[in-house]
Amino acid sequence: MRRRSLVLLLLLALPVAPRAETVTRDVRLIVPYTPGGTVDLLARLLADAIGPRLGGRSIVVENRSGAGTFIAMQTVANAPPDGHVLGIASTAVLANAPVLPGMAMPIDPDRALLPVTNLIRVPMLLVGRPDAPYGTLPALIDWARAHPGRLNIGQSGLGSQTHLLAARLAHEAGFTAELVQYRGGTPALMDIMAGNSDLYFSLLPESLPFIREGKLRPIAFASETRSPALPEVPLVREVLPGFTGDVGYGLVAAAGTPPGWISFWNAEVKRAMESPAMKTRMAQLFWIPLPGSPEAYAAEIAGDRQVWGGVIRTAGIRVGQ
Repeated sequence: MRRRSLVLLLLLALPVAPRAETVTRDVRLIVPYTPGGTVDLLARLLADAIGPRLGGRSIVVENRSGAGTFIAMQTVANAPPDGHVLGIASTAVLANAPVLPGMAMPIDPDRALLPVTNLIRVPMLLVGRPDAPYGTLPALIDWARAHPGRLNIGQSGLGSQTHLLAARLAHEAGFTAELVQYRGGTPALMDIMAGNSDLYFSLLPESLPFIREGKLRPIAFASETRSPALPEVPLVREVLPGFTGDVGYGLVAAAGTPPGWISFWNAEVKRAMESPAMKTRMAQLFWIPLPGSPEAYAAEIAGDRQVWGGVIRTAGIRVGQ
């Protein structure tokens, strides 16, 4: 018994090996859009909530916009798969870019990235200039049909939800429009307010302050139901049946990242998003929180691909349209 006790004491005295998921340096969180928008804010809220739990390390947000979010996604995919580089992805791009005709991708997101967790969905709102000769969606459609090619609609990346919504609107409403590419929602909205652009499917939190100031005109939501933020604003599907398309975002890591790291970050994000402070902030921003398992995020991507793949084929949407 004394020998067993001595062996046990010796074992307890041995140094404990660190967990495989110990954060050993600052973590990079790659954002595929310019600073100041919804996704940038989401990244910084997560960094502030999770960073203090990392034993003196921080989460550093990096904005890598361009190429339809693929500059950022390539940065994540090419990083060492050691759990220290993560990216916030547009679910629409992960779902739709691989099935969008003419889309050139520097990586195959299905092979190069791993889903960690879905994060949020955000209502999408078609906005325009207050001085435009149309104030409702039916009036907009009539004007666009009477002035072929005169409208331009912003989009924040090939294969993005803004691209597909713009192309789908023109197709289903029966008019032609020029699609103008931006590096994010903020510059697209700035151009509308400057009178250089006509329309944009905006994330509600990004356009709402300008709507309240009278600088942007809300036309219609691409949501299933009307928003409590602007209950008087109708839905696109009230004019074009079946037309919906709110946008989602999730967290990804490089392919080859060990399962332990995927579970680690999934748990950290879920803990952060379930905190009272984070819940309050998301409600104020009209975000719909959706943290779940890696498998749930993979299923969301697959489901969106099925839905929007059908829209892409039916509407004949392709890069350059």
